Amino acid sequence: MQTNYGRGAAVLSIAVLLLSGCGDKDEPTQSGSSTPTTSSSTASGTPPTSASPSASASPSTNPSIPAAARERTEAGAIAFLEFWFDEFSRGMVDPQNAPDLFAISDKDCIGCKKSQDLITEYTKGGWSVKQPGMTVVEPALATDVKADRVIINFTLEEISQPLYQNGKLTKNKVPAASIKKGAALKWVNDSWQAFDFQNL
Repeated sequence: MQTNYGRGAAVLSIAVLLLSGCGDKDEPTQSGSSTPTTSSSTASGTPPTSASPSASASPSTNPSIPAAARERTEAGAIAFLEFWFDEFSRGMVDPQNAPDLFAISDKDCIGCKKSQDLITEYTKGGWSVKQPGMTVVEPALATDVKADRVIINFTLEEISQPLYQNGKLTKNKVPAASIKKGAALKWVNDSWQAFDFQNL
């Protein structure tokens, strides 16, 4: 795997939450991507037209990193990656109380911004899912854990589940997906940060 990530190539697979071919104008928006993904489009930060007046577009909580994910070891890096996607999933289940992913990410992480923008879009449109849908499968380090950028190859699996809007079941569904990905992490101030994500 190439360890020098290009910023423009970062795309998170959560974009499969945005279904292609659905004509409902209230559904979360979508846009194309120059980076190939597995049967998905990438997320757009454009708010949907059905924004709820009480919706807050800003993240409300800072994630509390578990002890296992605070170690500069292979197990610690993998635990942090799993924690990052657990937090992202939590933001899709409860967008009104979503975590601030940038509290655990590099400020220039494009994939992290796309993820946070999608949570914001869900918040504004009243969208949510009922259960955490993402799982990191078979993670393996491709670099030494002491490298400036630690690369982890993994598969991100997402379950199919219905989308809800303002608590009501819709006809829209999140399709199941299994996407091979790479993550770049950095060790900064004695903790891990997400630096970038890329589809493999």
